[in-house]
Amino acid sequence: MPGMLREKVFGTLVGGVAKEGEQSQARPALFTFPLLVLGGLVVAGAGLRLYLLGGKSIWLDEAFSIALSRRGSIDLLRMVVLTDVHPPFYYLLLKLWLGLGVSEGHVRLLSAIFSLASIWLMYYVARVLYEDKRAGLIAAAILTFSPFHIWYGQETRMYALLTFFILSSAYFFIRALRYGSFLDWVGFTLATTLALYTDIGAIWYTIAIGAFFLVSARRFSNRIVGWFASHAGIGLLFTPWLPFLLKQASQFTGDAWLPPPSFQAVLGSFLDFNSFNFPWMALSVLYMATIFVWAYIVPEPDSWQRRLVTLWLFVPTGISLLFSLRQPIFLSRNLIAASLGYYLLVTGTIWKFNSRRATAALLLPLIAMNLVSIGYNTWGVEKEAWREVAAYVAQDAGNKDGGLLLFVPGYAEIPFRYYFQRYDLALATQGYPADEILLHPRPKEVDDIGSVFEDRQYVWLVLRDVETVDPDWEVKNWLDTHGYVRTGDLTRNELTVISYVRWDVIQPLYKLSNQTVFSVYLPVTLKNE
Repeated sequence: MPGMLREKVFGTLVGGVAKEGEQSQARPALFTFPLLVLGGLVVAGAGLRLYLLGGKSIWLDEAFSIALSRRGSIDLLRMVVLTDVHPPFYYLLLKLWLGLGVSEGHVRLLSAIFSLASIWLMYYVARVLYEDKRAGLIAAAILTFSPFHIWYGQETRMYALLTFFILSSAYFFIRALRYGSFLDWVGFTLATTLALYTDIGAIWYTIAIGAFFLVSARRFSNRIVGWFASHAGIGLLFTPWLPFLLKQASQFTGDAWLPPPSFQAVLGSFLDFNSFNFPWMALSVLYMATIFVWAYIVPEPDSWQRRLVTLWLFVPTGISLLFSLRQPIFLSRNLIAASLGYYLLVTGTIWKFNSRRATAALLLPLIAMNLVSIGYNTWGVEKEAWREVAAYVAQDAGNKDGGLLLFVPGYAEIPFRYYFQRYDLALATQGYPADEILLHPRPKEVDDIGSVFEDRQYVWLVLRDVETVDPDWEVKNWLDTHGYVRTGDLTRNELTVISYVRWDVIQPLYKLSNQTVFSVYLPVTLKNE
């Protein structure tokens, strides 16, 4: 009996998948041709995910992850509840990772590693789902060249880790359905629990899996005990976080930075799944339409595999839409788990054509589109240029004493500080309308703008997305009308830095006869002049 159990548990890791009810036969050698192809895909995926890994600046969300993970463990958990909507597992893991370095490339490498491991996992998920190695290679190829997953495999956020745990959960779940192994149910329980502790979006995936089992209960009636036992285990393991989850949810109300979802937003998410930032949208829509026609309209026998991936794709999307009717949360990255359902749907659609030509005709156009998107994302899309902003302020500040950095909004200080602390310059900071709690133990709220400046001789106004957070340019207008002269500015996408000096400390550059000439900057790039 122990030998048979080991054979069931590890069978798919060394060869073909045994059909339900059959005893596994002798497995082929580990390094078979499909695994060599898979190895090539992992190498290609590594190149795509590691190339220029530290090339782009750290942006707000990444800097938030780093700042949060630098705190003590207990304080980290406290700040997660106070300032975030995500569970803490990723931040705790990142905390350990930061002990080895804090450079852009290093902090992103953690996500790249899990994104690479997900390629390997995707192969086994598709292989056990469709009981075919070719399906596994198709799915692995799709994930390897997915610009959506490459993008988030290069971010210091939890999305690549979530992908890894979701695929782990799905692998053990499908195996448990096929074989009913106790160890597979345990693996499903642990992987799903870790996914829930990584990102709240894992709840949508869990609901999708639950919906699938309910509508397929007759087919898998001999797995009901394992199903209920595993979910009892998941509930028991996740219960300690539920009070904190409710507290986070209660804080995430009121004004939202996302607009209510629209048809364009939903279509945009599917386009992101298919080929993130592909410049010719019509081609991407045509490809998706072809896949959906072959998957749902062309007659074929009912398939539990298709039912599973359909619910995996559409249930998270639908739940996110329903929640967004009250509080907008609909965003592609929040649905990254659903994208895996889409890739497995594409895989099943391509795989059912048992022809190399048909496989190439459907798979190669997607890879070609994705390569275009990858190139565009790598060289044509910039993240927030906080590295450049911090360097500009550091050069301008020099040895100027009495300077103040004013951030609008206050959380703009988080990514700025990530870079500015390298310059070892002592400048006072203040957020508007309040300091960022993640950086200041006792955040100060600004009731009177004038009280912020008092005797400040130099001011650097650092703005992020000012048209949203301060559409009337309130702080800028106050400085412009209260004795401060603009001496320079820098504008990069949504980031702006305006340099000010108080009028009475401006020194004349030179004199012409009895006339004093002052250095006054006349900007032309900013609005509301």
